Amino acid sequence: MASELSIRRGQVHVPETCAWCESIQEVNWFCNDCQEALCDKCKDGHQRGKKTRNDDVVPIREANKQDQVVLPEVCKIHRGKTCDLYCSDCDIVMCTMCFTEKHKQHTFKNIKEEIDSQKHYMQDQLKILKSKLDHFDDNLSKRHEVSKSFIENVAVIRHQVLTQRQKLKAQVDSIADTFLIELSSLVEEEEILLKQECQPNENYIKEIKQLIRDVEQNTDTMSSTSLFELTGRLRTTIPLYYVATKSVLPYPPHFVSGTFNADQLKSMIGYLQVDKLKTEDIRYKKKEVDRKKVSQISTFRERKQTQINSICPIDDNHAWMSVRGSTEVIKVNKNGKVTESVSLDFSPWFLKVTDTKELLTTCGSSVIHKISKDIQVTRFTDISPLKACGISVSDSDEVLVTTHTTTIQVLNMSGERIRQISCGGDGLSIVCLTTGKIAVTNGANIYYCKEMIVINKSDQVIHKWIGELDNGQKLEETVQCNIASDRYDRVFVPDMNTGQVYVLSMNERKVKCLLDKKHGVKLPTAVCIDRCGHVWIGCENGTVHVMAL
Repeated sequence: MASELSIRRGQVHVPETCAWCESIQEVNWFCNDCQEALCDKCKDGHQRGKKTRNDDVVPIREANKQDQVVLPEVCKIHRGKTCDLYCSDCDIVMCTMCFTEKHKQHTFKNIKEEIDSQKHYMQDQLKILKSKLDHFDDNLSKRHEVSKSFIENVAVIRHQVLTQRQKLKAQVDSIADTFLIELSSLVEEEEILLKQECQPNENYIKEIKQLIRDVEQNTDTMSSTSLFELTGRLRTTIPLYYVATKSVLPYPPHFVSGTFNADQLKSMIGYLQVDKLKTEDIRYKKKEVDRKKVSQISTFRERKQTQINSICPIDDNHAWMSVRGSTEVIKVNKNGKVTESVSLDFSPWFLKVTDTKELLTTCGSSVIHKISKDIQVTRFTDISPLKACGISVSDSDEVLVTTHTTTIQVLNMSGERIRQISCGGDGLSIVCLTTGKIAVTNGANIYYCKEMIVINKSDQVIHKWIGELDNGQKLEETVQCNIASDRYDRVFVPDMNTGQVYVLSMNERKVKCLLDKKHGVKLPTAVCIDRCGHVWIGCENGTVHVMAL
């Protein structure tokens, strides 16, 4: 290949012109990427530009100017011959003698044509590189913007936490001040009563002391008249001092100290919520399934006392629920209080909340509906001729829908079909795991499930559960509506036959029983796990149990 030897400029010096300001003063720089000369001032601006900050800017005497004429090399084998040909097969430059001797059957080009071709190739690659540079530069810029926004958001939350702390302190101070004011009022009342009750006694003490002095001082010296007068006073006065009356004394107040409840204090302060958290959940840590340690947080019954078809958690304390035969979805808290309801013109079946807090629901037909955050009900998509059954949303925002056939439809968040997966049976309930895998139950109809399979990212079945338990027993089938998974890829399967919820761990490949007899759960049909790791179990009679592992 020809070397980058350039023809020297002539004896007459032609000054460079700045490509930006067209000045000929202090044009000391050259951009090898843009092939532009730059003055000192414009060079600084060039290096601050978003798209040009990483360009190769060098002193102009070191410039690599690609539009200069390239001189051909002299052949090292045949003296006096210039290498004006290029062998495409051997990727070398050669002279005509070299071509005749060794490359006659090869594809060749004129060296000037090849140089022009190589220059065009470099220019094309330069555009590609710049495009990639812009891409990474934009990514970096966006990432910094996101980080800045993240830090600003944290600052806002920190202010909210401090404000909440001050409010809580002010409330505590207000309660304590009320007690102190009440104590001061009690003291004032006691002082008034003391004065009222002590005043007569003080008067009696004064009068009796005076009588005692008169008797002690005058008895021996007084006349008979004075003596009779004094004894008369004693006979009439002493009976007035009735000492058998008991005073009614006030009971002193006492203070019963309250107990500190950390959970209640946390609920008053609030909690930190992180959206779009894919690989881990800060709400809870993994706890091993031990049915003897499972505790009941609350139990309530749905107002229609009808079978719970699906439960879908929203946050730490609320979940959407659908019930059999009802044309509405309801939002309830852990105590069973209905905080919101949405009336529909169809009976919802399976529910799933997306990362954008929209609720997707199937209804036994080909149509999947969407309920927005402002409670607008619209059609999400229609998967005709198939019918939508179970539904779940993956961490990559794919919507997966079982169809009670061997086909699982995979949709994007716009409701468009992306692809389909075979589950090898009549797909019923489905749940997406955090690792990109999915768990699907297959069965004879919408309730009776014969097996559960786990499918990986390559759409291959990597595990099948056909009812084996860790105690050696085996189930013929499970009867349920909806399965669920937690953030540690453990799948929870309710079973109306046994009144049990089975937990399948993907790592251990073991199936454990969640419930003990003491929990009193009967005919469970649906299950979900909220952001605190609490397990909600819906039953055939409309009862919902909320459990802590």
